[in-house]
Amino acid sequence: MQNKSKIEEGKDKAASQTIIDQLKDTLKQIYKKELPLDHLVFLYTAFAGIFMSIFGLGFNIVKGLGMFTWPVLISYLIVSISSILYSVVKKRWYGAAIIVIGSSVFFLIPFLWFTIGGATGPTGAIMLTGGLCIALVFKGKLRTVMLALEGIMLIVFVVLEYNFPDIFIPYPDRASHYSDLAFGLTMSFAANSILAYTVMDQYARVRDEKTRLVHRLEYLSLTDALTGLYNRRFLSASIDEEMRRAYETGSRLTLAMLDIDHFKKVNDTYGHEYGDEVLFNIAQIMKISLTNGEIFGRYGGEEFVILFPGKASAQSLPVVQTLANYIRSHGWTHGEPVTISGGLADYVSGISYSDFIEAADKNLYRAKREGRDRIIC
Repeated sequence: MQNKSKIEEGKDKAASQTIIDQLKDTLKQIYKKELPLDHLVFLYTAFAGIFMSIFGLGFNIVKGLGMFTWPVLISYLIVSISSILYSVVKKRWYGAAIIVIGSSVFFLIPFLWFTIGGATGPTGAIMLTGGLCIALVFKGKLRTVMLALEGIMLIVFVVLEYNFPDIFIPYPDRASHYSDLAFGLTMSFAANSILAYTVMDQYARVRDEKTRLVHRLEYLSLTDALTGLYNRRFLSASIDEEMRRAYETGSRLTLAMLDIDHFKKVNDTYGHEYGDEVLFNIAQIMKISLTNGEIFGRYGGEEFVILFPGKASAQSLPVVQTLANYIRSHGWTHGEPVTISGGLADYVSGISYSDFIEAADKNLYRAKREGRDRIIC
């Protein structure tokens, strides 16, 4: 029996520790604003309700208003705490939000309206905050119905108070009235400011995330997935743009077409994974060897392109030969050196895009015919 008792105690402690840990995790998520906006607003509302209930009980005791308000405030306090714990433990917050915000708007606020000054008290401002919470937390028909009911309730309260001036409990003096009004308005202002800040912060986060995703998609659409270099789409657009600039300004422009020698044999001998490794490593060597002045990328398959704006082929040739030497002397996994062949072509004013590409291609195939592992211009 004693062992069973100890086991039960251990389970209780473990469960208690789990709840505490879950509460800590939730508080961290609130602090870091990792929760969705509607979930955050629900928790803000629940915590605000707890604070208001505790304050109301304390105010009641200090002012000696009587015990008739205690059941309402204590009931609302229990509901708010229970709802938070339920949402944290069960990971289901929407139903808890309906209970907390619904009881706030349709139970606590009507009670406060008729006990702390009616239309001249702070409850009207608090009711507006409640409407804002409904608009932010709920969706669809539920939101529409709750907002409509709250609007009707507000009109009914004002009409009732107008026709029955003694329906609410008046303040004992002006000091109590205006101190309570100042507190309520300040609470409403703080709550509305927090909600507005949270909404704007969430909006900024979503906007920045969308911008980041758009940039990421743009980057992916213009780069080769394997090598990380610019792809054929970007290179074609760049060649066209640089040709236009060279035509308008009369500046020099060189196009280099490079091809890996015997790449099919590399794939057949060592496998396609090693072939991908060769492509990736050549891309890394290009990134290290070339400067920001060149535009380069993978044109397709084992073919690469380098564009030299402002340079003639005679100036570009040493750069490409140095690149070829780096590739040849690289420490390749299977020991066999990897070589490239290349062809360079100068831009001639008025030449077409296809003729420019063909001129570089002709020199590339000439390098292949003459034995490979060479650059020709």
